[in-house]
Amino acid sequence: MQRFVVVGLGHFGGWAARSLYALGHDVIAIESDPDLVDRCQGEVTVAVVGDATDKDMLKQVGAANADAAIVSTGGDLATSILATLALRDLGVKDIYVKVTSPEAARALEAFGVRETIFPEREVADRLAHRITSKSVLEYVPLAPGLSLQEVAIPDGWLGKNLRELQLPQTHGIQVVALQDMLTGTVHVVPDPDRPLLESDVAIVAGPDEAIKKMLARSAGRG
Repeated sequence: MQRFVVVGLGHFGGWAARSLYALGHDVIAIESDPDLVDRCQGEVTVAVVGDATDKDMLKQVGAANADAAIVSTGGDLATSILATLALRDLGVKDIYVKVTSPEAARALEAFGVRETIFPEREVADRLAHRITSKSVLEYVPLAPGLSLQEVAIPDGWLGKNLRELQLPQTHGIQVVALQDMLTGTVHVVPDPDRPLLESDVAIVAGPDEAIKKMLARSAGRG
């Protein structure tokens, strides 16, 4: 069991705290709004009303040397920075901070946070990729220009296998998993000699542009 600190119990922080607790972890939730703290009681290990920029308060509730922290203070950049610094002083090395703008992300990255999270942009990016391609069922960004995408098997792949298609060599992408939607079977390490079926979906990894070109080219062969 790991220990996590969640600062801010708005929509994002509240869901993060509950999810971590549901996974069996020790969760210390800190929020300045008593109503939000009341809503979280019983759904985390400890939920307290407090100022997460106060190092002494953080120490009292057991935040020192937690495995990781999530800071979600809305658009209050100053509070996010001060809470991050207080957590770092207490030995919390992995700190994830929700931000509301690219400028806030750059500011917080200067303080050595593990990751800045911009939920609105990430959800919008995923939706844009899904609705602009009938073949893309899910889109997960990995880095700028790189992603994992769940795609329907293109017509040009049907009956062929991954060894024949040679996707890393021909398109610069890799199929990392296959799922047969009829049986629900997931092949995390796909058999390179298994013929691809119409009922399959593929999880592919690679540059966005390469995946887009591959899908367009494969559909053209259909």
